[in-house]
Parts: sequence; structure tokens; C-alpha cells
Amino acid sequence: MEAKSNYMLVGLSVLILGSALLSLSLWLSVSYDQKSYKTYLTYIDEPVAGLTEESSVKYNGVRVGIVDSIQLDQHNPERVILVLRIEDDVPITESTVATLVSQGITGNVYLGLTATTPTLKLLKKPPNAPYPVIPSKPSFFHQLETDVREMTADVKRIFSEENAQNLEKTLKNLEALSKVFADNNASIDETLKELPKVVKDLRSSIRKFDDMADSVSTSGKQFTVTMKAGKNSIDQISQQTLPSMTELMRKLNDVAANLEKISEDMRQNPSVLLRGTAPPKLGPGEHP
Repeated sequence: MEAKSNYMLVGLSVLILGSALLSLSLWLSVSYDQKSYKTYLTYIDEPVAGLTEESSVKYNGVRVGIVDSIQLDQHNPERVILVLRIEDDVPITESTVATLVSQGITGNVYLGLTATTPTLKLLKKPPNAPYPVIPSKPSFFHQLETDVREMTADVKRIFSEENAQNLEKTLKNLEALSKVFADNNASIDETLKELPKVVKDLRSSIRKFDDMADSVSTSGKQFTVTMKAGKNSIDQISQQTLPSMTELMRKLNDVAANLEKISEDMRQNPSVLLRGTAPPKLGPGEHP
């Protein structure tokens, strides 16, 4: 009877302890779920292998939420739509960007958030989307893969058949040029020996040209001075001569007018040569 009582006491203790643990777990889970979250979207233009629902969302390495759902974009099969639940007090700003981050060799992937500027202007929901959309950028490995692919394409273009033929032609031309140099080595050596003398003569010619330019400049200045002096002399002659010439022309004009008048009088009355231009005396019975 006493053994049964001990078993009952032990069973009752186990039930009480289990209930307490269950209650504690429920309380912890309820307190965790009491956190306030906001929903965001982000579009990933690369494979999301290793990322699952309930994967972590970390802001600068600090866990701030989870990936709520993963689905393909029905309008663009190369794009993946991620629905994120992020704690309400996390500042998701207009400069926040999302990217996939791989955790070493384990293959686990989480979504990392970073801010590109210190702005605190919060991200707003666009008119066409149900939630604010966090822009994304390629992950390190995706960008590395893209760069390697582009570099491989560039290498293939460099070593294309056309470029190979051009390279072969260039090598043949270099070979021919080397042969020309080899055949004319003596002449080239002689030319190189004469090069310092040519340079010296060239410098001398340049100095002479500079001297000639200076002489031309000086002559030009002197010619300018001479022209100015000639202009002054012409001005003085004009000032002294023109008034006399004007008076002489006026007198000649008067003489010509008198001669024209005399000629007209002679045509009308030739007797003016004998009697002059004075009127004749009145005869008997003539009145003035």
C-alpha cells in the first residue's frame, strides 16, 4: 500500500512539473508573438536556393524578422517575390536595400538588409503594391558569376578567329620590319650618328628664324611710325594749301562767268567791241 502511494506521488509530481514546463513554453511563445511586425516585399532577380520560409531577415547582422513566404513572379519567371515580416520599430528607410547572404559552407542563406545613406526618411508603400517594396541588389556570388561570365565572353571575343588572323598578320609585319632593320643596320647606325648634328643645325635654324621674326617685327613698328609721320605731313599740307586753292578756284570761276557774259553780249551786239558795253547816246527826239 505504501509503495502504491509513492508511485502516485511520483506520477503526480511528474504531471505537475510537465504542466509547469508546458505553461512556461506557452507563456514564452505568447510573449514572443506579442511583438508587432510590419509586412514588406522585395523582388530578387536571381536564384534563392538555400532560402526557406522562416529564414532570418537581418539588418546589419541583427535579426529583425523572418521570410514569411517565397513565390515566383507570375509576370517574370526570372524574379522571386519575398514577403517579409519585420519588427515594427526597425527603421526601413528609402535607402534600405536587400540582398541574399550565404552563411559560409553550410549553404544556409538569409536575407540581409543594409542602408546606403544615413537618411531616416521611412519607406512608403507605392500605389501599385500591397506593401512597401524594399529594393534589392545582386548577392556577392551572383555578381561574381555575372562578372566571370562577362569576362569569359570578352576573352572569347579577343581570341576570335578574326582577331587571331589579325594577330598573325601583325606578327608577320613585325617580322618583315625586323628584317628591314637588320638589312639596313649600317645605314641606320650612320643615320643615328648624324642625328646630333641634325638636331644642332635645327636648333641653329630655329634661332635664326627667331632673329628674323624679331627683325620683321621691328621693321613693322618702324613702318607704322613712318606712316604716322606721313599722315601728319599730309594733314599739314592739306591745311596750308587747300584754302589758297579754294580762293583761286573761286576767282577762276568769276573770270569764266565774265568771259561767258562778254561772249553772249558779242553774239547779240558785235558793236560792243567798238563802243563797249555802255549804252549809246540818245539822238534828237529820243527820250530815255
